[in-house]
Amino acid sequence: MPQHSADATAETPIFRQIVDHLRDRVLNGELAAHAPLPSERSLAESFDVSRMTARRALEALDAEGLSYREDRKGRFVSPKRITYNISDMVSFAAKAQACGDTLDIELVSHGTIPADARLARALELPEATPLHRYTRLFRTDGHAAFLETEYVLASRFPDLLGHDLRQSSTRLLEQYYGISARTGDITIRMRAMQPGEASLLGLAPYHPGITLEQVIRDSDGCAFCFGSQIWRGELAEFSAQAIVGELG
Repeated sequence: MPQHSADATAETPIFRQIVDHLRDRVLNGELAAHAPLPSERSLAESFDVSRMTARRALEALDAEGLSYREDRKGRFVSPKRITYNISDMVSFAAKAQACGDTLDIELVSHGTIPADARLARALELPEATPLHRYTRLFRTDGHAAFLETEYVLASRFPDLLGHDLRQSSTRLLEQYYGISARTGDITIRMRAMQPGEASLLGLAPYHPGITLEQVIRDSDGCAFCFGSQIWRGELAEFSAQAIVGELG
C-alpha cells in the first residue's frame, strides 16, 4: 500500500481519510468478499498514525457492515447482505432454496424439552408441555450467516426429529403433517451473542448480533412454532411493507 499523508486533504481528518480509503476499496471491488483487510499495524505505518487511530478506522468499517472480525484471524470484507423480506415470508430457508440460492443447513442439536414459562406464553400452551427443539446453523456461500432454534409442539408433530432437518422446516411440516404457515408475529432486536452462539458463527463472545423471533401460526390462527434466529449483523438486511391506515 502506498504511503499516505494528511497534507493532500488537510480539511479531512486523517481518521476519516482512512475509513474513506478502505470503504472505496471495498465498494469498487478492489477488496472482494472475505478478502483480508490491512492490519492495524500496516494501516498505522501507511498513514503515519497511531495504531489506536488505525483500530478506530477498522472498527468504523465494522460498524458500517462492510467488514467482520474472526477471532485471532483478523478482519475481512463482508459478503453481500442477505435480504429477508419479512412481509411476504415466514421462512427464509424456503425462499432461498426456491430461488436456487446457495444455502447450507447444519443440524447442531435436537431433542425434546418441557416448555418453560416464556415458551408456553409464546405458543399459548400450559407450562411443561413437551416441545421438540432443534438448533441449526445456516451458511450462505460457505459463510456462517445465522443460528436458529425452533420449538414445535411434540404431540402435533410426534416423529419430527426423525426427519432430515437440514431443510426448510415450514416446508417439512406442510409436506408431512399438512400444517401450513399463514402468519408470523415477528420481533427484531439487537443483543450480545452468548459464547456458544458466537463460536458457531465464528465470532468473539458477546459480539453484537441481530435477533429475529417469530411465532408462526396456521390457517386457524393457532401457534405451532416458535423460532429464534441470531444473525451476524453485517449480513442481515430485513425489509417489510408498511400498511398505513387513515389517521383520525
